[in-house]
Amino acid sequence: MELELRNALGLGWAEIVPEPLPRIEPEPQPTVTIYDLADLLTRYEPPKKRR
Repeated sequence: MELELRNALGLGWAEIVPEPLPRIEPEPQPTVTIYDLADLLTRYEPPKKRR
């Protein structure tokens, strides 16, 4: 009974359970939409030659 009281108060030989390490979540990558791609293509497209 004395052992049970010590365990209840935290004075006994209790098993040590390590805390799980926090998961490191990757930073979200910026997303490129089809509209962004089309905007970049039209912005840097070379001028068309007129015949």
